[in-house]
Amino acid sequence: MDPTNPADPAVPGERAGPDEEGAVDAYHERGAIAAERGDLAEAEQFYEKALLLSERLGDGRGMALAYHQLGNLALERGDWTGAERWCMRALDADQRLGNERGVALTHYQLGRLAQGRRDFNVADHSYRQCLELIERLGDEHGAALTYYQLGFCAQEQHDLSAAERWYDRARELEEKLGEEHGASLTYYQLGLVAQERHDFEAAEGWYRKALEVNEKLGDEHAAASAYGQLGVVAALQQRFGEAGRWLLKALAGFQNDPEGIEMTTRNFIRCVCLAPLDDQRQLRDLWKAASLPTLLENDPDPPA
Repeated sequence: MDPTNPADPAVPGERAGPDEEGAVDAYHERGAIAAERGDLAEAEQFYEKALLLSERLGDGRGMALAYHQLGNLALERGDWTGAERWCMRALDADQRLGNERGVALTHYQLGRLAQGRRDFNVADHSYRQCLELIERLGDEHGAALTYYQLGFCAQEQHDLSAAERWYDRARELEEKLGEEHGASLTYYQLGLVAQERHDFEAAEGWYRKALEVNEKLGDEHAAASAYGQLGVVAALQQRFGEAGRWLLKALAGFQNDPEGIEMTTRNFIRCVCLAPLDDQRQLRDLWKAASLPTLLENDPDPPA
């Protein structure tokens, strides 16, 4: 399932001239480049130009593709109303074209939309509709993405057994396909599931697998997330010195993420508050050696 190219071959009678076809393709390419660098407003302008030209040409395939891309941009902005409008237009266009890949993609987008609204029952239903199509089409990459999202929906609804089953299916395909980034995300989520079950040994194993891949890929932010969770798991097992060292590594990786810094700092403070006196001194020394601001004196909450 390729979100940038969900369309099947154009239907007869919807053929544009080569120059006009080239212009539509160029608008889509420039929109994709703008979106990749984070300029959603510019991307939207190019996709709207692609849509207008496709509408003028009566190119149903081009229109459906533009609807998908505009829906993606709305999802990225958190514009749920706009995303729903574009997704429904894409769904209608792809159903009329008999484009199963496009229909599958729209169900996936509608799942993301429902997740954004935190309606996980609706999200689960949309992802299952997507999965039925992409499994029939033999799209293993799309299936892995959808298994992961179904796992996330189950996890958010505290169905840890279902979450683990879906994540395992995602992991198996990601490892088979060599999709290291996707596998690292799945390892991390499996760690969270194990942690929620208080199976700290398993959680640590999954976080270490995620970390190994993140460090290999040079993904500092994802590595910082794994460091942070390894710190939390160590603290939950009262290995406070080890927890502090992991959390300090997380802080270094979160240098451009204020929320990550705040969360990790609070977890370090909680370790200090919960640790015995000798460990407290060690933790404060570690903090001071890292040339970080003065710690708060009291924070009674347990590690998150």
